[in-house]
Amino acid sequence: MIRIRTLRARLAIWIALAVAAAGAFHAGAAVIVFLAHERDEVEAGEVQDVAREEAEQRTVMLELAGATAALATALSLSAAGAGLWLAGKALAPLREAADRARRARDGAGELLLPVRGTGDEWDGLASVVNELLHDQHRSTERARTFSANAAHELRTPLTAMLGEVQVALRRPRSAEEYRTVLEGVEAEVTRLAAVVEALLTLSRTDSGELRARVEPFDLAAVVAEAARARKLEPAAAPPGPAIARGDPLLTRRVIDNLIDNALRHGGKRVEVRVERELDQVAVSVTDDGPGLAPAVRARLFERFNRQPGNAGGYGLGLAIAHALTAAQGGALRLDPTVSGTRFVLALPPGGAPAGGAPAPA
Repeated sequence: MIRIRTLRARLAIWIALAVAAAGAFHAGAAVIVFLAHERDEVEAGEVQDVAREEAEQRTVMLELAGATAALATALSLSAAGAGLWLAGKALAPLREAADRARRARDGAGELLLPVRGTGDEWDGLASVVNELLHDQHRSTERARTFSANAAHELRTPLTAMLGEVQVALRRPRSAEEYRTVLEGVEAEVTRLAAVVEALLTLSRTDSGELRARVEPFDLAAVVAEAARARKLEPAAAPPGPAIARGDPLLTRRVIDNLIDNALRHGGKRVEVRVERELDQVAVSVTDDGPGLAPAVRARLFERFNRQPGNAGGYGLGLAIAHALTAAQGGALRLDPTVSGTRFVLALPPGGAPAGGAPAPA
């Protein structure tokens, strides 16, 4: 049994069969009309020689059948050719898409479906699929970059620990020397644990596993606790309660990250201030340092984005702060109008806090 494998050939055969069937139908209808007309003439007595008329009728029928067969064959062949051409034109984007997919699989380019600009169904499908492919490509690139940077950050403390241990084991050492080695290993383990904790937090936000507890809470009280923990005094807040709606624990982590960034990379003075506007409650963290480099501003909340020439930190603090802020429906932005660095965390306003009346700012 012959199997037609290509869609183009199938479409051509279907068109040819449709044309042949239409031709056969019209030929049959013409024959039926012709026979009915001849019969009416015989019954009416208009034809005297019935035998001669029947012979002529058979001749006409044979000629009509031959002409119908020739016409049907010509129409079928023409329809098949036209069907092949039309199917080729219609399926050209599919062939091009297959070629692009083959090249993309071989690493010779990015997979995108061709958009012809005709506005037909194929263009609609290709546009949607291309957007999906773009998103998938960006996600894959982010994951690849994230994995490479994470591997580098994890390898650094592991290499340092391994080096210290190997040096310590080359010969017997005193208890004080072993203590020094263990203290160095402890510092690297602490660094490694911080990196792993940051990576786990980002992984939870990416996978949607981080669930924020959205409720009214006193933002001024959270800011005061975070500032006092780092021996800072928050700037005076406007009178009245500063009730925000969000997760107080996640908000505290965001503020801690912003203050740590300011203390590590800023100047001598760090100011933490609670602000209230018409449609939001905000806290700003400002330092008088040199500000962020243009390269850092361009990739502000990306992971492993570090200030050039700065060996401290991992470049994850702002990424975590941004992810935790988004998880509770807030917004984190950089204020470009100040000479140093000023980050503003804005949350929606809330009603009374869950624990009762708001604490004074």
